[in-house]
Amino acid sequence: MEKKILKGIAVGLALLVMTLFVLYVNRSDPYGILPGKQLVGEEATEPIDDWSFVQQYRRVTVEVRPSDPYSVFAGYFLMEKDLYISSAQSRWAQFLREDPNIRIRLGEKIYPVRAIQIEDPVRLEKVHLGYTGKYPNRTMEQAVGRWFFRIESR
Repeated sequence: MEKKILKGIAVGLALLVMTLFVLYVNRSDPYGILPGKQLVGEEATEPIDDWSFVQQYRRVTVEVRPSDPYSVFAGYFLMEKDLYISSAQSRWAQFLREDPNIRIRLGEKIYPVRAIQIEDPVRLEKVHLGYTGKYPNRTMEQAVGRWFFRIESR
């Protein structure tokens, strides 16, 4: 009797693991901290000069590395009408530095954009202030350790 129960549990666990593996391999969107693949949604064709409409979204979904899409959720902030994203020096940010042509999904729309890394010290200081203004629980020291990118339509 115990052997039958243990065998049933083992089969159930094996099926669960296989199901999770299939779901992981076939994902498109990121899930929590797990990266996704190519984003699905309607491709926007109009260029965006004023990103202030982004405020209605909690976060943006960023797809980097067009040759082998890799997508993640990213925090953002606005300065004037410009959209900025930031990252710790992470894997996806490294992909972004290698190829700045990315796609961002907001709601159901996907925007082809270019991410310009902010490196000018004067501009970077202003960006740090914008970042800590939106995320008050982040310190200036934390901001200094991050990479910041201004998003522009392409």
